[in-house]
Amino acid sequence: MFGLYAQDAYAVNDHFKLTAGLRADLTNISSPNELKNDNVTKLNFDQGEKIDVSKYPKSAILWSPRIGFNWNVNGTNQTQVRGGSGIFTGRPPLVWISNQAGNNGVMFGSESINNPTNRPFTPDVDAYRNVNHQTAANNSSYNLAVTDNNFKFMQLWRTNLAIDQKLPGGVIGTFEAMYSKDINSVYFSNVNLNTTDGKALVGVDNRMRYNTPRIYGAAQPTPENPNISDAIVMSNTSKGYSYTLTGTLSKEFKGGFFANIGYTYTDSRSVNDGGSIAQSMWRDRYLSGNPNSADLSYSTYLVKNRFIANFSYRKEYLDHLGTTFSLFYQLQDGPRYSYTYGGDLNNDGLSGNDLIYIPNSKAEIALVGDNVQDTRTADQLWSQLNGYINQDNYLNAHRGQYAKRNALVGKMIGTLDIRIAQDVFLNTSGKKHQLQITFDVFNFGNMINKSWGVAQFANKANGILNYKGLNAQGQPTFSFPYLDATNQIPLTNTFSNSVDETSRWRIQLGVRYRFNQ
Repeated sequence: MFGLYAQDAYAVNDHFKLTAGLRADLTNISSPNELKNDNVTKLNFDQGEKIDVSKYPKSAILWSPRIGFNWNVNGTNQTQVRGGSGIFTGRPPLVWISNQAGNNGVMFGSESINNPTNRPFTPDVDAYRNVNHQTAANNSSYNLAVTDNNFKFMQLWRTNLAIDQKLPGGVIGTFEAMYSKDINSVYFSNVNLNTTDGKALVGVDNRMRYNTPRIYGAAQPTPENPNISDAIVMSNTSKGYSYTLTGTLSKEFKGGFFANIGYTYTDSRSVNDGGSIAQSMWRDRYLSGNPNSADLSYSTYLVKNRFIANFSYRKEYLDHLGTTFSLFYQLQDGPRYSYTYGGDLNNDGLSGNDLIYIPNSKAEIALVGDNVQDTRTADQLWSQLNGYINQDNYLNAHRGQYAKRNALVGKMIGTLDIRIAQDVFLNTSGKKHQLQITFDVFNFGNMINKSWGVAQFANKANGILNYKGLNAQGQPTFSFPYLDATNQIPLTNTFSNSVDETSRWRIQLGVRYRFNQ
């Protein structure tokens, strides 16, 4: 990737400065012939798509214009308005592209040996190496991970606007808004799944159930008719977006005191949230329909509401000592979860990736016991499931709908951290050095009261209902699992308190030495 950037700044007057820039990035990835797999090139995948594992994305020039401004209103430094808009380009993690080098049916293979007669042990690591690499093209079982020939590196358009205002009493208020829109983001599909070969389920949940999870999944594979686990194609999507609204108030007091409070509201929607393995980035994206569709939903790491407050006091004394005491409080939404079925409802070859349909009534779902030990009747199962839905704010508000990906939000958690930092200033050869010793208590509130600062986790979002097969009418049947099957304790609450380190207080000691301060 080669880049060139030009920028110019223009002062309209003493109070208004304009900055404009233009960046050009050239992407170029060579396509080695060693990856050529003629057997794959001849195959027809979902909706006739063809794959050439030896071809990487075409070279392309990506243009990124941008403009920004800074306005000192009235020239009094009381009000400042700043902002900008532009396109920004970045490369994807190269492992996403290098997946193709290892998943092409040519470069790597494996042997499963049950009888060592023809493969006796030897310390020579090259003893059984395939010296004739050309025969690798005759592999008949493998995975494929390729990049669309028209794939472009990531680009997004981002715009922000902020106002800094000096308020009475020496308080500085800031409000900032930011909006981002994907131009070239990533999207993964499995073209070895025939998304047109299936039929709708019977009942209100009428999503497609596929006749086979693989187009090429021969039980007795040959190079011409292989057994391909997945054929994952990475391409682009422009559907994602996000926006953030932030307000802060800060003030420096006399005597070394400082205080700051702020609130941020964020919304972010995405198609894919990233990862390292092509298959997992397709497999772990929860959907209620076609698993190859570029459906937009809440981003995995979205935190919609976040409030912070910071207070600090610093005192320097005796010419070479300084002490800082800080408090930091944070209150924010918990993690996000997706309500999915256990099992493979749509027969796409994946378990646990199908978002549930939230039933309005008993008539909309066929319930059965989870196993032979589960003797609950359909009425008992519905009573327990209905009670669970009633107590869950998200499920109860969306009856008769498909659950959305990452729509369940963990309860808000508030934590208080404290820090004491002791500085020792040293003069060495006329230069000032600094030795700093820090003492931190994370989740200090939990140290005072074990009920404070406790996070919660979802008891059973993934696998809230287990798919048990089709009944005689072709309608899918489900079981509603116990919270504790051994003791037959029903699932009644969405969340339980977490006992991991996020819900415990922790102490940290640190030492840092800074040269030439």
